[in-house]
Amino acid sequence: MAKKRAIKKEEKSEGRLKTGIVGFDNLCQGGLIEDSMNLLIGNAGAGKTTFILQFLYNGVTQYNENGLYISFEPELKDLFKAGIKQGMDIESLEKKKAVSIIKFDPTASVKELQAKLSKLIIENDIKRVCLDPINVYLIGLDKGLNVRKQLYDLLSWLKKLNVCVLIAGESDEDSGGRYDLSEEIKFCKYAVDGVIELFSSGIGGEGDRALRISKMRMTNHYRGPLAFSITDVGIKVIGKP
Repeated sequence: MAKKRAIKKEEKSEGRLKTGIVGFDNLCQGGLIEDSMNLLIGNAGAGKTTFILQFLYNGVTQYNENGLYISFEPELKDLFKAGIKQGMDIESLEKKKAVSIIKFDPTASVKELQAKLSKLIIENDIKRVCLDPINVYLIGLDKGLNVRKQLYDLLSWLKKLNVCVLIAGESDEDSGGRYDLSEEIKFCKYAVDGVIELFSSGIGGEGDRALRISKMRMTNHYRGPLAFSITDVGIKVIGKP
């Protein structure tokens, strides 16, 4: 049975949005910049969706900040199940409109995203926006047009929303244990304000997972890597800077 989380309201650091993830916020001066765009990179099973769900769930339950989850892939019922396993009842927050969840066809254009989401963000006073995963959206882009230009248009629009954006991106691991990124994800790394990398070897044990903040503008951040674990209450950074 998932361990229930204690729900408490906390003060946020000036100009920062706390993730509420144990051990993470003190690595980056109290959290993510409130109007920044951040890329969360990791291989399959590294913990990207868990990180995103904690960012949204804690935003509502601890800091009174509404969120938006934009999905290009997972079924919502699977998303809800993943949250429940770690003590996060995302479905109840969706019913209260504290977390809005929108599933888009990966072939949706930037204009379609704008039309659907801009009004929603204003009406629901949304402060946190997550996209998961960006790779699926990239596959659906019109290859007859400049893919990088389409991606730039998306990132530029997200930046203008004046909210904290967290984008999940998939990486592949090669035979040498290194992480391989597509050219589009590499482009995202240069375009965003912050880059958080999650690593998982898949061998199990305490040393299996590591987290590193490789980029965060206007932030004196710890550069890691640090070990982390995924528990029945989500991600915990267990390494000490």
